[in-house]
Amino acid sequence: MTDSPTAAVSPPPRYPVVLFDLDNTLSDFTSAQSEALPGLLAAHGVAEAESYLPTFKRLAEPLWEQIEAGTLTLDTLNGERFRLLVEHTDIDVDPSVLASKYLGWLSTSGRLIPGAIDLLEALHGTVRMGMITNGYAEVQRPRLERFELTHYFESVTVSSEIGHAKPAQAFFDVALRQLGNPDPATVLVVGDSLSSDIAGGANAGCATCWYNPADHPRPENAVGIDHMITDLAELPNLIHGA
Repeated sequence: MTDSPTAAVSPPPRYPVVLFDLDNTLSDFTSAQSEALPGLLAAHGVAEAESYLPTFKRLAEPLWEQIEAGTLTLDTLNGERFRLLVEHTDIDVDPSVLASKYLGWLSTSGRLIPGAIDLLEALHGTVRMGMITNGYAEVQRPRLERFELTHYFESVTVSSEIGHAKPAQAFFDVALRQLGNPDPATVLVVGDSLSSDIAGGANAGCATCWYNPADHPRPENAVGIDHMITDLAELPNLIHGA
């Protein structure tokens, strides 16, 4: 009588819990914004609507920095960026009207980063996954549904719902608590932003992976970058320690 073959046992993953950023990590937020803002402006009679996008981004960037610093709230940001846009351009539309409609446009715009679904399929069932995003729930949750991503994640932590934004420790406290408070050392935070995803994850005691598709040089003053990838397809081997 011969021994029956023994099935190979896969080793446990290096990181059994993974927290994913959404915008410009799994979803192409640049494409969403490039569709939503011109669409909104054109619907309100603004000619050459796409030409206002660079100004909108430039004016909004310091506001998002204030969100990360905890000195501005999302309740204020949306109205303020349209107030500034109208103030600094020739757009003749009530900024409060634009602000009230923009989030709806944004929630139905954009596409996924190539390889995002393949990545989540490869990880699904092998590690626990959570979503962590700075933004508006009325934008992010419909986008997760539209992209058919919701079922991959045990938890979804949205800054507008909890009153804290990455990189605040309080944000990561909530995100980890929603997953039953795993040991942060077993958690990998994956995101494109050094200031919110990587710094926040590192400060929370998690391992971090900087998604850097443009292959930018590692900043000299950057802290907390444990791993870096330029393609989402690299992530499963990293997570499983291959």
